[in-house]
Order: sequence, then C-alpha cells, then structure tokens
Amino acid sequence: MRLRHLSVPAAVTALLASPVQAQAAQSGHTYHVAPRGNDHAYGTQASPLRTIGACLDRVRPGDTCLIHQGTYREQLTPPSGTEGAPVTIAAYGDGPVTVDGTDKVTGWKDAGGGLVAADTDLPPDPDFNAVFLDNARAAEGRWPNSGADPLNATWAEADTTSTDQHIDDTDLPDANWTGATVHLWAGSNPWAQQTGTVTADSPGKLDFKGGNYRCPPLCMGNQTYRNYYLVGTKAALDEPGEWFYDKAAHRLYLVPPRGGIAGHTVTAKHRLWGVDLRDSSYVTVRGLNLWGTSLRTGPSSKGVVVDRLHATYISEFSTLPMPPDSDLAIEPFEGHIVASRILDSGVQILGTGNTLKNSEISQSAGDGVLVRGTGNTVTNNYIHDVGWMGSYTPGIEINGNGHTVTHNTIRRTGRAAIDTAWQLNGTEFHDNRIAYNDISEAMRTSRDGSPLYVCCSLNGTGTSIDHNTAHDADGQNGYYIDNYSGHFRLHHNVAWNTGSRGVYFNGHTGPSIANEDHNSSYGVGINVVSSAIGGATDASGSYLSNIIGPRPVTATQTGDPLPIVRSNLISEKPGYRDAVNGELWLAPGSPAIDAGEVVDGITTDTLGTAPDQGAYEYGAPIWSTGCDLPGCRQGVRHGNWTATASDGTDASATVDGDINTRWTGAAPQAAGQSLTVDLGESKTFDRLSLDAGRDTRGQPYGFTVSVSRDGTHWGEPLARVSGRSFTQDAVVPGQTTARYVRITLTASGPTPWVVNDIRLYGDGPDAASTLQAEQATSGRGVERGTAATGVLGSGDWVAFRKANISGKHLTVRLDPACARACSFQLRLDAPDGPVAAVVPVTGTGDWQEQSVPLKREVTGAHDLYLVAKGTGRVAALDWLTIRP
Repeated sequence: MRLRHLSVPAAVTALLASPVQAQAAQSGHTYHVAPRGNDHAYGTQASPLRTIGACLDRVRPGDTCLIHQGTYREQLTPPSGTEGAPVTIAAYGDGPVTVDGTDKVTGWKDAGGGLVAADTDLPPDPDFNAVFLDNARAAEGRWPNSGADPLNATWAEADTTSTDQHIDDTDLPDANWTGATVHLWAGSNPWAQQTGTVTADSPGKLDFKGGNYRCPPLCMGNQTYRNYYLVGTKAALDEPGEWFYDKAAHRLYLVPPRGGIAGHTVTAKHRLWGVDLRDSSYVTVRGLNLWGTSLRTGPSSKGVVVDRLHATYISEFSTLPMPPDSDLAIEPFEGHIVASRILDSGVQILGTGNTLKNSEISQSAGDGVLVRGTGNTVTNNYIHDVGWMGSYTPGIEINGNGHTVTHNTIRRTGRAAIDTAWQLNGTEFHDNRIAYNDISEAMRTSRDGSPLYVCCSLNGTGTSIDHNTAHDADGQNGYYIDNYSGHFRLHHNVAWNTGSRGVYFNGHTGPSIANEDHNSSYGVGINVVSSAIGGATDASGSYLSNIIGPRPVTATQTGDPLPIVRSNLISEKPGYRDAVNGELWLAPGSPAIDAGEVVDGITTDTLGTAPDQGAYEYGAPIWSTGCDLPGCRQGVRHGNWTATASDGTDASATVDGDINTRWTGAAPQAAGQSLTVDLGESKTFDRLSLDAGRDTRGQPYGFTVSVSRDGTHWGEPLARVSGRSFTQDAVVPGQTTARYVRITLTASGPTPWVVNDIRLYGDGPDAASTLQAEQATSGRGVERGTAATGVLGSGDWVAFRKANISGKHLTVRLDPACARACSFQLRLDAPDGPVAAVVPVTGTGDWQEQSVPLKREVTGAHDLYLVAKGTGRVAALDWLTIRP
C-alpha cells in the first residue's frame, strides 16, 4: 500500500490581485511623482513631483516614492535605506511606469544615396549604441541582411581558401569594408563567437585583425564552419531601418522607412543603467518598466529587492573583446574570449543578500541576468530572447557562492539558459541552489553546450542542481558539467530533446571527482547516453543511481573509490505518462515504481515499499518548474500530428517530437517545396519553430507559413522567414487557430532542406497540456507548494490566464477533503463567470483523477477559474486538462 503524500505549502502570490500602492505602505514619508507634477511641489498626491530624481533627492530611510503612470527619461540613483527601513521606489498602480534609457533623435536631413542623417551625440562607447524606430529595435547596418529577430541570424559563408585572418568570399559585394566589424562564427567546433576589425578589402576579399584565431577549434579558414557577417560601416546600409553611427562626425545615418522619415520616431540609447543601485543598499524597486536600459546593484549592495520589473532591450553591443585582465579570476589566455560582455550586460544582481523576483527580462545581446557575489536570490522570473551575440552570456549567469536560483522560465537564448564562467568566478562554486527552473530553446547561436552549462575546474561542494526541466534545445546535453569540475550533486532533473545526452560530467582528460546524478528522468530526443561521466582520469566518489532513460548510464571506471552506477532503468518504454510532451511522470504499471534504492538526502518522500526510479514519485503530486507569470506557459501540446511533403517523401520525422530524427527533401531547395502538417485538431498558436538540427547543411534559406481550418482552403501566408539558423521561428501576428499548417520554401539552396522537429507555441498555456495548479497565474485563499496546492476551501480559486482551449472534457487530479456536497466549478473569464463544468468532490483519500464532460465544447483563449464549492474544506488540487 502506498502512503498518502502531504504537500508542504507556501503562500500564494496573487500577482494580479492588488495594485502596487497597497503594498508600498511603510513607516516614513511618501512622495508622489507624476508627469503633470513640478519638482518644486510638495510631492503629495494632489501636488506631485515631476521627476523620480527629485523624489530621490528628498527620501530618507523608510521613505517611499510612488510613481504614477508615465515615461521618465532619467537615470535613478537611489540613496540607501537601512535594514529595518528601506527606501522604496514603486509604481503607484494607475498604469505603466517606464524608465526609458533612450532620447529622441531629431533634426533629420537628406544625406544622399537614399539616406537621412542627424547630428547627435550618442554614448561615449559606440559598441553599446542602440537605435529604435517607432518603438522597435532598429538593426545596425549589416551584410548580409537579416530579419528582425537577432536569434534568427543570416550568415555569409566564406570560401574554403580563407585563412585565420583572411576571408575569401565570391558573394561579398564590392564596397569599402575597411573599418567594419567582422563577426565570426567559425572553426571545427565553434563553441563561441568572436569579432575583429576589417583592415583591408578588395573584390571578394577581406583582411581582418582580432577575434580568437586559435586554430582549431576556433578560427576562420578551411574549417567545417566558416560563417561571418559585417556591421559598423556605412557601406552596409541598404534596408529600411538600418543605421550607422559615425563616431568621428557625431552623425547618425539611417535608411528611412519607405515614404520617408516624416511621421516616424527615432530614439537612441543614452543611459546604460536606468536604475543604478551600484552604491545603494536596502532599496526596494517594485513594478517599474525599463526600456532600452537596465538595472544594476553593486559589489557592496545589500538587501536590495527588485520586484515585478519588466525590462526590455536591456543590453546592446556590437563587439566581443577579450575581458580585461582585471576582470579575470584566473590567469588570462585567449580562450577567455568566451566570457566577453558577461560583466557589462544584463540586469545585474551583485553584492550580498539581494533579490530579483516576479520579473520579465527580455531582449539582450548579452546576459539576461547576472547574479554575482554571495547569497543573492533570483526567483520566479521570465527571461527570454537574450544572448544573441554568441559569447557565453546566458539567461542567468551565476558567479559566487550561496545563491538561490529557482522557479525561473528561461527560453530562447543564444547559448546556455543558465551558466557560470570560471574565468570570472574562480574555481569555487559553493552552496548554490539551482532548482525548479524550466530551461528551453537554448543554444540558438552556438553548438557545443547545453541549457545548463558549468565550466570549468569548479568545486561545487554544497551545490544542488535539482528539480529542473531542460528541453527543446540545439546543444549536445541537457545539463553539462564540463572540464574537470567536481563535487556537483544533481538530482530529480528532467530532460528531453537535448541532443546526445541528458547530463554529462566531462572529465576531458582530467578529473571529474565526486559528481552525482540521482532520480532523474530523461526522455525522447536523447540518442547517446542518458547520464554519463566521460573522459575522466579520476572519477573517484561519483555516483549515478535511480535514473530512467532511453540510453545507457555510464561512468569512466577510474578512481578510488570507483564510480557507482546502479539501480537505473534503461528503457525506451519506461511507463512515462506522455514522453513526447515532456510528462515524464510514471503511469500505473511502470517498472520504475518501487524499483529504486535509498540515497541519503535524496529519496526523502518515499511512497510504497521503496523509492521509485526517476524524478517523480508515483502517487505524489507532480512538481512543476518555471515561473507563474503571464508568458511562462507557451508550449502547444503535441498530439497525433502527421506531415506530408510535396515531394512525396516520408515526412513523419518532422512531427514525431524527437529532435534527433530527421526528414530530408528529395532535391535541392527550390521555391514552392512544402510540408503540410495536420495537427489532428484545431490548435491556437502564435509561433512556429522549425528545428533543422545542429548541422548547418540543409537549413532552409527562406519560407512562409500558411494555415487552413479544413486542409483545402488556404489564406495568404501569415509569416515570412529568412535567415539560416539551427532553429528558425515564424511569428504569427496575434494568434491564429487552425488544424492545418503549411511551410513553403521561398528561396533556392544548394542542398535539400532538412527538418528535425516542428513545434508550436501560443500566448498562454494550452489547456490540453497539463496545467499544474501551483503554476496558476493568480489565486485566492489557497496555499501551494512546489507540487500542488493546499486544501481549497469553499469560495477559493486558482486561475490560468489566457489558456487556449479546444475541448469537451475536463480532467482534474485532486485530493478530496470533503465529506459531502462539494465540487470544483470550472468558470470562464472570471471567478463568477459562466460555469463550463462541475467536478463532484466527495470523501477523503488519496490523490485521484476525475473526468467530466463540459456543458458545451469550448474553443479559443479564456481565463480559466477553478472554484471550490462546499461548506468548508473541499480538496487540494494537483492539475487539470481540457481535451476533446
């Protein structure tokens, strides 16, 4: 008999429930700031100040600045509060409060050649310039041209006659390229990118200086990868919106939109740090938006809390220089170029005991977040579209000891989602907790790495990497502890569609000591080993157990004591609930149930006669990963999809949910070739990802995406994509609902096109997927933990924002606590909205699933409220789904 699981709850954060000003009250004086104000006013709500800076000039410990709706083009440098009386800067709650790091550029004049120009002073370091046209990122002039998404880059390919500081390319336009920045992604194994400066040019040829010319694995020349592009020169201006800044003349050139510059707004970055807390401690920043700028604390900062920040276009740069020797923690050598820009990009949480939470961070050439120092916390954040310049700048960079990085969703990163750089951190990495993070769509501009990457020679004593999910990434592994690192304990992690391995401890002809992986689950899209210690000269004290995976679990048998590898289940069919959709918890009858061994500190919540193998204990609530903010849930559930190729070849590999299987067209790419996908049922989505694998051959040169509801009538294309990368995204304006999707090539290429996997994403969770209760975007009167809620009482509810629905049946997993006459009501769009279904709840007992038909089929996007009804305690909730 299996024992009943009791969840340990934590208080819900109802993000949408209350205005910010209600939470800003504290002892001390409160000042108001509004665009209608005056900096000589009293600062009351009736007579507010005009600038936030004027408020910060007045505040003392315990005081508050409440900021009313508006845009504030200023840099905030708050004074310190004290531990018991912080200084607070908070949005009032009457609308968005934006700290804008840009200023308007005016005085545009015709500059000839189809260009306009304005005389303006941009920041002293032109490497960090950023320009925006009509509130959208404008691309620096570049050849070859690329699309608007910097993570869908278009590259030129040098000829094989190129050498380490020379490029031959017969496709290179004849222009003056001298002085341009050349961006290189080249070599036999290009695990990082680099930049140099063009020193001379002639037709079809470039000489350049800089970059990392260590050959191999990183260099230009007759290598497997010979990719590059050019920026930073007037010669590259040929597309509307492209810009070039002549730093000597202090002149900004722009290719105007079609129809001219009149009526358009151009802004340029002037403030790198819109909120500069480098010399501040005990400050709370809540509810602010940042645009074209970022926030930082400093090495001496303490007790800073950043809550509900919404930061967009935080960092932009065009070069990847070697880090200064003063930034390095170990002796410099040229391989340290990988750490370029880690310390001067992203939202930066430095110092001791500081917190970043409940925030959305997006659009950065470098880091999403840098956490550095001791004892900082980064939790419940949504971090995406960062690191596109291709160095080791990740979603979250962790340097130092004692940090807590939990419950973050990180997706669409140039390289890793979570990373540490030993060049900057040093060899210690003690007592860090990295847990309950969802990391996906990583490695968009690199090939040798993983969503979670640790390197190198680090001592991870006391560090726990646990309860994370890694998936749908273009690297080699899900979790990668690289090059001589030891004493890392991994457990209860999950990975699928991560390439060769689930986790890899790489000794790389050196030691890999005392590394552990326990109770982890690995699924489809892993084709070499599930968990491995490889290449180690000494793997003493390592231990791999209770792992489920489709491929072997292995360890180099060196050391004293020898590594332990036991109690693992190697099976293509281990009894997962739904492997293709990443639901790697156990179904009834799985051979992993009660088949594990006891591991001290790991198998602490055993149900039944013995621990289970894998990451989820059968019969317990299903723990979840990632944040609970809007946008954190976007994957569209994979059903019985089928694909048809226009050339008649078998295209099933494109929709089998496995990134390691591949479809290849029958002939070289040509406009009009197509793939048509039948989703089996209507799905709502706003983005399609076409994964062409890690081999650059066969990536499409351009395509469109069209949809149909019946497979016969097709409208105009909803999205057009150019550029070639491992994964290319087609973004659909708004959202569309359709059963059939067609991908049609628009350009020719020298080789047949290839597709490894097609994925769909939507704005809001797919209700056909498992909606886990502890990830509800709001709730009332309910407690929850890392798995499931506490018991809901009558009138309590949890809600999921903008869930995409197409179904007739509701299934709920619950733990009843009601003697009689209780239920869960599924209501649409409000706690008192229309009732779509009623689930009876009776008795008390173990976790159970109950299914009921909906009163009518529901389609479209709705806010879902599951409301408890009864006379007292009703039930705890684990998850729900709505399916046909």
